[in-house]
Amino acid sequence: MYGILGAVTGITNDAALSYYKIVAPHLISGLNIFNAATAILMSLMIATVHKYGYRNILLVLLPMTAIFMALTCVTTNQITIMIAYTISWTAIGVYDLMYPLMWTSYVPRKIRTKMFSVVMIVNLITQTICTFFGGKAVVWFFSLLQGTSYRDASIASGRPELMHGQVLANYTNAYRILLVITAAVTMLAFILALFIHDVPRDYRSEASEESTTPAQKAAIYKKLLNKRTIMWIVYIAGVQLGARLIAVYVPIYLNNYLHIPRDVSSSAIGVYDLMYPLM
Repeated sequence: MYGILGAVTGITNDAALSYYKIVAPHLISGLNIFNAATAILMSLMIATVHKYGYRNILLVLLPMTAIFMALTCVTTNQITIMIAYTISWTAIGVYDLMYPLMWTSYVPRKIRTKMFSVVMIVNLITQTICTFFGGKAVVWFFSLLQGTSYRDASIASGRPELMHGQVLANYTNAYRILLVITAAVTMLAFILALFIHDVPRDYRSEASEESTTPAQKAAIYKKLLNKRTIMWIVYIAGVQLGARLIAVYVPIYLNNYLHIPRDVSSSAIGVYDLMYPLM
């Protein structure tokens, strides 16, 4: 399931952003604001895990991702696209935040680290593959709609600002085809989520026989305030800050400002995604 979700992330972090640059430029110009909104919504969603459970949240968020991603392909209203983006990207972000919690509950301690690694590797591989080939798929669909060779379509994709009329419509529709396919693939993850079976003790701490005193609660939280935990929080905050302030604009910068063809820019980002964990 997380292999499929990695594939979805690969498309949404690359080709989808270039699509929104065309159909909803105000969304891209205010992308940091929308990403801040999704971060807040993700925090609220994660806070409900103990109440609703992993399975129920996945069964809601996966269809929401597919529906609202597809919605951005069937409307030209920028406000609707902005709302759909916020909802779908919130759901996608929750998946990445929730899977460590799921594995902690479902996987025995002895093989937990191994399973974490396997899941992350599978997720990364599918994300890299879909990022690498996502731009190529857009160019290929564009060449079919335009009735030209792949090479000519690739060259034209390097300067989307010069497109107009039917050419721009075909280029935009190429993105739409890819996103609709991505939405359909997301539903495969929904089908797999149906086979997850959990009980309240998997996602909710069992109440102790004696109520916890304020002093005991303070002692529990104090254990978290150690050097390693603080360093980890600072590290994650720094990574997320860079990812949300800078990395989201890389596909647009390569394609729209450096005029690198869409298939080439996706290949470069795909290679970077693969090398990033090794840095």
